Formats: sequence, C-alpha cells, structure tokens
Amino acid sequence: MSRSFATPALALILASSLLAPPARAGDLNSSETTMLISIVFTVSVPFAASVGLAELSAAPFKASAKRNAAKRVPAKPLPEMEVKAVTTNTEGGRTVQLQVPGKNDQTATLEWPARADDPGAGFVVGQTVAFVPTPAGAGWNIHDAAGRQLAYVPTAYAAADSTSTTW
Repeated sequence: MSRSFATPALALILASSLLAPPARAGDLNSSETTMLISIVFTVSVPFAASVGLAELSAAPFKASAKRNAAKRVPAKPLPEMEVKAVTTNTEGGRTVQLQVPGKNDQTATLEWPARADDPGAGFVVGQTVAFVPTPAGAGWNIHDAAGRQLAYVPTAYAAADSTSTTW
C-alpha cells in the first residue's frame, strides 16, 4: 500500500519543482508568490492523485484480464466409462460413480442437486456410457450404449462462466 501512495507524492514534488520559477531577488512580491504556490498546488495535487489512483484502479482490470486469459480448454473425447454406483442423497440429489473399465485409477464422480428433470435417474449400475464433446467444446453429452443422451456435463471453464445453476 505504501508504494501506491509514493507515486502521487513523487509526482507532487516533481510538479512543484518544475512549475516553480527560479527565485531571483525582487522579481516576485508576496501576493504573486502566494498565487504561484496556490496554482502549483491546485494543479499538482489532483495530477499527483490521479496518477496514483489510475494505477490503483487498473489493478482489478489486470486481475480480471488474468482470469479471462486462463486457457479455455475445449472438451476433448474421453474414454467410455462404466457406471459403478448411483446414489440418492437425503435432499434428493444424485451421485454417479464412474470408472474406465479395467483402470481403477481412472474414475469420475458426477453430482446433481435435486431437480425436476433429474439427470442422474438415467444411469444404471453396470452400463457403459460415452462422453461426447459438444460441437462448441463447452462440455460433454453423456450417452448410453443405445445412443440416448443421459446428461450434459460442462467443462470447468464453462461451468464457472455460466450464470445458471442448472445444466
């Protein structure tokens, strides 16, 4: 924080020294000197403050630009997965546990809160599902072996960018 106030102070000192004419005996009377000092402060204080405030006000935009510059990775094809478990919590939400067949370390968990359309209801233990990337790459449509769409799952970027609480 001290750095942010150093810039306006430095600008004030610089402006005062540049705007003040060299002192020569007898050139300025007291009212002219007072007027010159008033002009210097009237001009340099807002200028110095604006230099520091412009730097401070740019900080949120820099943070936003960093967040927006995060790589938007489109949905890529995923291996087919087997449904290992489908559970319903006390509030009515569903959790679906998935695993790539034969690879115990490649698992996924899908969770939905209680919803009228209940995307987790179409999953059956033992079935194999395919993750099909959407054309725009914002997520995957999950299909059963017959090709019927069971659910949609957004990518992390698309989920964070969404203003909706349901997908």
